[in-house]
Amino acid sequence: MRLVVLDTSVMLPAVISPRGYRRRFLVVLAFGALAARRELLHQEADTLRTESLSTGGQPGAAALDVLAEQAGARYVQLREALPAGCPDDWRLVASPPLLAEYERKLREAGPRLDPTLREEDVDVIRRQITAACVEVTDDFDPQLIPVYTADRKDDPVIHTALLADATWLIADDTKHISTQPEGITEYRLPGTDRRVSAVTFSRFLDHLADVDLDQVDPRLLEVAYRSPSSS
Repeated sequence: MRLVVLDTSVMLPAVISPRGYRRRFLVVLAFGALAARRELLHQEADTLRTESLSTGGQPGAAALDVLAEQAGARYVQLREALPAGCPDDWRLVASPPLLAEYERKLREAGPRLDPTLREEDVDVIRRQITAACVEVTDDFDPQLIPVYTADRKDDPVIHTALLADATWLIADDTKHISTQPEGITEYRLPGTDRRVSAVTFSRFLDHLADVDLDQVDPRLLEVAYRSPSSS
């Protein structure tokens, strides 16, 4: 499993622009989220069945089985539409402060990127971003975290990546986060050995050798959120 965190400089174009490599990579991350959700629901259903049977009660895992089947149906639908061999182990993580920052930026900068963006669209996009995440870290106060950059507003995204033990932090902010645009900027969680590598999206593509984004249809993001019964 390869965990990544996306800065707003990468996430906003991914969710607002209908095309481009950032949107295509978000499709791959949504595919990974469906795989993770399917696996987790099956595990939870099996655990509930085992616990219920050991105590002589009814299994009661039917509801989880249904949800797992629904996630599985979307997973299969997306897998069949993606290029053969597309991996499902790229996983997106976030935190409550980072999700709030996504929403703030969508409201503030979104209309400049897409003049047709409506207020109700922001709520839909926020839910989709959350659905694409395999994990949301524990909440934290951005004012109480370590100082990582010269811009305190950028520290929460780095702290999120470190808390989640992500491998990559993808950020096109070359002034404060990915300060080595042709290389890797490494951050460490103070007092631990936990580290994360920050790179620009274009540089990150060099590390995405097992995914041919040219073959990923950016419209497939809709499939990830569509009900299996929808046409």
